[in-house]
Amino acid sequence: VATQPLQAGVAALTHLGVIRARGADAASFLHGQLTQDLLLMKPTEARLAAFCSAKGRMQASFIGFKRSPTEVWLVCSRDLLAPTLKRLSMFVMRAKAKLTDATADVEIFGLAGNAIDSVAGGTQPAWSKIDFDQKTVVHLPPAAGQPRALWLAPAGEPVPAGPALD
Repeated sequence: VATQPLQAGVAALTHLGVIRARGADAASFLHGQLTQDLLLMKPTEARLAAFCSAKGRMQASFIGFKRSPTEVWLVCSRDLLAPTLKRLSMFVMRAKAKLTDATADVEIFGLAGNAIDSVAGGTQPAWSKIDFDQKTVVHLPPAAGQPRALWLAPAGEPVPAGPALD
């Protein structure tokens, strides 16, 4: 069986969006709503998290990380973003947290192989996160031996260097 050669490059991930949680209680609020402890998460980490129904059925999954002590980003599928945001917002009540759809403010790209080098100076362990000014790189587990990462930056930032991938 012939295998495809591994590809390095950059791919626009237009199917993903971002829920932004801001406020003094953002991490503690999400800690009570998601399957991941975002409250104790270090600023250099990212983690998978899920939002579940009362019966324990997963409603949405995220890559979550802190942009600051009072700001948490949840990267999720765009088709689930609006209903998930609406449902999570129902539970904010008195928490000092505001949830918004930040998708229009953020560009998300996938980086593969040596395309990571031009942005983050090389690969790092999976689920490590590095901030560069307003940009964030989240290192993902490799796929077929190929290093991968997410690149998130304010809309309008130049696209990372590398061949375009589908």
